[in-house]
Amino acid sequence: MRDILFLEDDRLLAQSVLDVLKHASYSIDWVEEGDDAADASYANNYKLYLFDVNVPGLNGFELLEQLRRSGDTTPTLFLTSRNQMEDLEHGFEIGADDYIKKPFDLHELLIRIKSKMPKTSPQYFSSHFAIDASTSSIHCYGEVKKLPAKEFALLSYLCQHQECYLAPEDIIFALYEEKSISIATFRTYIKNIKRHLGECGIIENLKGVGYRFRVL
Repeated sequence: MRDILFLEDDRLLAQSVLDVLKHASYSIDWVEEGDDAADASYANNYKLYLFDVNVPGLNGFELLEQLRRSGDTTPTLFLTSRNQMEDLEHGFEIGADDYIKKPFDLHELLIRIKSKMPKTSPQYFSSHFAIDASTSSIHCYGEVKKLPAKEFALLSYLCQHQECYLAPEDIIFALYEEKSISIATFRTYIKNIKRHLGECGIIENLKGVGYRFRVL
């Protein structure tokens, strides 16, 4: 399951929003047209929809009406330059959960998104080790340790793929996409994560192949 389906046709604004949300470790699919958003919503499961209203094809209101008629109850937040009370009222009537007017503060947007995201419980990989995506933290023998967002995203990815070794280049592409990091930075993240893990788990490195996480 992905975190957010983001519908926005303003590319400059979209890139700013993407940078902030990816830094907060959200997984996001971005589309520019309402019809593409409809296709994505049927092909994937999301925790939250972030929709602009005035977009090519289906507009945001029409899209949400279609989704709600199909039984989709995913929390939805509208981004829009429309400021008429009738538009605000209509958005909530068709099933919106929140509404933020452009221009908006990116930090405020992040706060609103966090408040609408489904609350998650720690995911346990053993009786003494768990990761908690809602707080970017790990639980190790009862001790809770908060990790920086990029390090938590890396550890979480390794935890979900314990069955195989993963090449650093593949991990970097999967997690950071166009905001690529260097191999040296990647190794620094691995070193820091190992320190946080302590006696709860290890990250194995098979030379020439890649890395794998294993619970102790």
